[in-house]
Amino acid sequence: MSRFFLLFCFAGLTLAAPLSGWAKSKPYEETEKKHSWFSFNRPARNTPQNQLAWARKLQSSGDLRKATRAYKALVVTWPGSSEAPLAQWGLAQTLDARGKTESAFEEYNNLATRFTGGYPYDSIVQRQFEIAQTVMNKRRGTLLIFGGFKAPERAVPLFEKVVQNAPRSDFAAEAQYLIGHAYELSEQLELAVVAYMTAMHRYPNSPWAERAAFGRARSLIRLSEESPNDEEALDQAWAAVIVYLNAFPQSEDAELATAYRDNLLRRRAKSAYDKALFYDRIAKRSAAAVQSYENFVRQFPNSEWTAIARARMQELSPLVEKPNEN
Repeated sequence: MSRFFLLFCFAGLTLAAPLSGWAKSKPYEETEKKHSWFSFNRPARNTPQNQLAWARKLQSSGDLRKATRAYKALVVTWPGSSEAPLAQWGLAQTLDARGKTESAFEEYNNLATRFTGGYPYDSIVQRQFEIAQTVMNKRRGTLLIFGGFKAPERAVPLFEKVVQNAPRSDFAAEAQYLIGHAYELSEQLELAVVAYMTAMHRYPNSPWAERAAFGRARSLIRLSEESPNDEEALDQAWAAVIVYLNAFPQSEDAELATAYRDNLLRRRAKSAYDKALFYDRIAKRSAAAVQSYENFVRQFPNSEWTAIARARMQELSPLVEKPNEN
């Protein structure tokens, strides 16, 4: 018999052995994760029950740093155990107690997204919301006599996670409003307008819908002021203020909104008058000027330029050939 044939048969038997063993393999059972000798997540106890008890003992004794590591070791080593959500909660709590609030927020978020029970969900959402507020109002870069500066936009991803994880919670409407407010404070006005609109449409019956409507109008006014020649921006700001006043006539901000409306009305009148004046004085197009003056007088009958526009219309009208007078 050929040497190569014997080698081939021997190799076939060798390959077939593990296949038969694979077919009879047992269902997966979670065991302790194998850690390298230098791993920071090596558990101090041999079961998740004992590890949880050890972590809680460290926490109750005030050794929060070691408790944090112990809780994390349990979550990493036995993620499918019934003790894992409790350990994840303890991990977030110990980080929170150590003043590492942003890291705690992420661990609270991991708890809410990875585990479905075993912890007080509403309390977790509330704590996340409180941390997001703290981040929004926190001053950074404090040095000697300088008070530092705020970076409210850093809180936006945190508020977004609150809304995403608990869109029907008691904090969702306010969190969505604060997303817009954070963008407005950080001068990202276009994003503020979108966030405020989202709050208005998602939570129309919430008290935060009113504040979102006013914030939207305020942001659109500022955008129109940054682009004074943009008629569309001016019209959008005007419409937002009118919508706000019609929807919330008894609001505590109604007086300020009325002042905004009057100022916008004057700006819109001046813009329309300037357009007619351009056709009249610059372009020398009498027919277009008369038509623009007529539109202006009809739309703004009580403006400070209305009398001037009427007088100029009377001067130009005889110079404009009527279409049916040939």
